[in-house]
Amino acid sequence: MDTHVGVDWASGSWVVVEATSETTTVGTEPSLLNVWHEYGNRANEILVDIPVHLQSEGNRECDREAKDFLGSRGSTVFWTPNSDAVTAEDYDKAVERNTRGLGSHSWGLIPRIQEVNALLNEFETARETVYESHPEVCFKAYQGDDLPSKKSDAGFEARKECLIENGGDSFQPVINLVDERLANSQWHHRIQSGRVDDVLDAAILALTARESTGNYSTLPDDADPTCDPSIVYPST
Repeated sequence: MDTHVGVDWASGSWVVVEATSETTTVGTEPSLLNVWHEYGNRANEILVDIPVHLQSEGNRECDREAKDFLGSRGSTVFWTPNSDAVTAEDYDKAVERNTRGLGSHSWGLIPRIQEVNALLNEFETARETVYESHPEVCFKAYQGDDLPSKKSDAGFEARKECLIENGGDSFQPVINLVDERLANSQWHHRIQSGRVDDVLDAAILALTARESTGNYSTLPDDADPTCDPSIVYPST
């Protein structure tokens, strides 16, 4: 059975949504290496919300185009540190090596970027399976317009509706889980209630992988996601 995976970092673990034609499941993994060992041998694609391919200097064109694509939501795309900054020993060195300085959020991305690069370096087949995507770009591609912030009630509900409208009943388990988690003070699958929006982010990546079946749109549009800095999103 074809299976498609979306992965998003949720402050302590990776949220993983696996989608087939019939259903979806939600889980967590402590590292991308664990994600690969669990899903890599059966997933058609694994879309991750983390920069996959870096460049040595300057801003990545895919980040610039994603910001433009999102318009009012462009601030949800963070400038990716260059390759020299990612290998720096400490923050001061990273700032010195990065083309445009380094904000706190971009600095926080570095351990996650190191994870995905280590994965691609260790498993050559991962380059044909693991692609970079961005939840906000995918949601807008499906919705056709800007959505409110995912931290607002309206934005949260709009993203749930988008998943059901475009993914059908197979995404109902995702909706059930996030609704249950919001109403329950206990952890569920090690996902804190404040991070359930990350479940929706992982879900839209899984939906994008399932519905695109390898035929993605890319930013920039001539990029090869197996080797170029690029962001894949739905061809709607």
